[in-house]
Order: sequence, then structure tokens, then C-alpha cells
Amino acid sequence: MSIRVLNPIAGELKQIDRLLAEYLKTPYGEIEPLNFHTVEKTGKKLRPAITILFGRACGLDEERMLKLGACFELLHTSTLIHDDVIDKAGTRRGHATHNAKWDNTLTVLYGDFVFSTAMRLAVELKDIAALEQISRITRELVSGELLQNASAFNFPPVKEKYFEIIRLKTAVLFGGCCGIPLLLCHGREKANIGFEIGENIGLAFQLIDDCLDYIADDKLGKPRLIDLKEGKATLPVLLALEKGNDIVADIVQKVFENREISENSGQKLTRELREGGFLAETIQLAKNRVRQALALLDNFPEDSYTGVFRKICTFITERDF
Repeated sequence: MSIRVLNPIAGELKQIDRLLAEYLKTPYGEIEPLNFHTVEKTGKKLRPAITILFGRACGLDEERMLKLGACFELLHTSTLIHDDVIDKAGTRRGHATHNAKWDNTLTVLYGDFVFSTAMRLAVELKDIAALEQISRITRELVSGELLQNASAFNFPPVKEKYFEIIRLKTAVLFGGCCGIPLLLCHGREKANIGFEIGENIGLAFQLIDDCLDYIADDKLGKPRLIDLKEGKATLPVLLALEKGNDIVADIVQKVFENREISENSGQKLTRELREGGFLAETIQLAKNRVRQALALLDNFPEDSYTGVFRKICTFITERDF
């Protein structure tokens, strides 16, 4: 399945692109090349897509729906810009990163510029409850990054901490994409169901991402085995360690000590994770999260927008990029 599932809202996503360009625009020519690079290489836009679908389903007015979607896309983008500096990444989605094209100082400051632009969009929603939730989400995003960096290269890694990190770094933003449109239309009770749906989807998305780090081809747009090189033991590895797989434990410990992994060790590790069933188990856990989200979706009337959302959920667990 491909991202063609988003075709029914292609018009709204084009309007998101227009808003991104409009709100990033600045009179300062020195910043414009960075803006152009940002707009040029935006990815799947899953987060604004989900925001649009929940906004349409609950009857949110178009202006606020689009501004909220653009806000979430810029929040996500600002975290990626900063992540790439921290990780010394040279490519993302098959394109050069900002820090590969410009120096780290300029890139960090530009990431702050993108974040502040997201906050401008959040304020223009003119809803204090929504703004409070966006503020919570941004705090948790940064908390997740801090926790991840504090935990990097620690051996043995802790599974409970891993789940808290991916909840903070990934799931809470998906939660906002589902919950805040409902908050704007129906208040807190319905919004809580939306937040839960989104967090389940976000966890599923990250679990699949963690598997793709070992098995994806060039479509992923980043090097393989990058998580381990950065000191992150993701769920397939954690499951293997939990089951007492000495081969995986030995490889991971050496990678964390030396901060590099040979091609032979990488192949050996991937083989152990595949043949031991740890990749398959992680994928199954992701599918379980999607099932939980879709069960909660039954609280809302079925329409064409919830139908597209169901297809997105399938895309998340079947994607190869």
C-alpha cells in the first residue's frame, strides 16, 4: 500500500503546503534558502493529513483545520531539524539535511524559527484549551528528546524507558492530530478519545520505523542501523535481550562501547532479529496498537473521512518507507 491513500484529501494537503510557504516567508533574504529547502523536502505529511481527516469528520471550520495541520507539520519539522544536528545526519528522506547544507549554529537557530512559526499558527486558532494542549505536546516532544539523549549508549537498555521515549517523541503529536480537532468542536470528553486513538497510531508508526531501520531498502531515505549507532536500542533489540539472546547482547554492547558497527556485525544482528522472531513480534505489537485505535474509532460515526483514516492505519503497518 502506498501514500496514495491520501488522494481524497490531496486538495487540503496542497493548501497545507501553501500555508507552510506563507507562514515561513520572511523579509530577510538570508533565511529564505533554508525555507525553500524545508518546503521542498516535506515528507508524507501524515500528521496534517490525520488532522484534516479528524477536522472534517467533526465539522471543524476549514481555516482552523488547515492552520492546525500546518502547525503540527512545522512542529514535527522543527524537531527533525534539531534531531539531524544532534545525530550529525547527512540525509533525510533522500535529501541533504539542513545541517549538511549549512553549519550547525545556523541550523539550530533555523529550527527555532520553524518552531516559533508553528506557535504563531497555534495562537491563531484563538482557543486557549487548544493552545494549552499544543503547549503540553511541545513540552513532551522536547522531554522525549532529552530523555533519549540521557539514555543513549546505556547498557543494558531499559524497555520501559524506551516506551516512554517513543510515547513522548512520536505518539503525543499523533495524539494531538486526532484529539485537538475534537477539542475545538466537541470539548474535552470526545477529545480524550481522539488523543488515545492518535497515541496508539503514533506508537504503531514508531514501532514499524524501528523495524525498518533493520530491514528497509533505499526508499527509507536514511542509512540502515542508524538507531544502534546513535546508542538507541529499539524494541526488536530489547525483545531479544529480554529473551536472553547472547549474540544480540554481545553485538549491542560492543556497538555502544565503540560507537560503530561493522557490516558483518550488522548483518549478523539483523539475521538474529529476523530469525528469532523479534522483528515479527514488534510488527505484531504495532498491529495490536492499530487495532486498539480502530476500536476506539467506533465511538464516531462512520464516514468517508474515517474510512480514509482506516486506510492510513493499514498503510502505517504495511509501509516500507
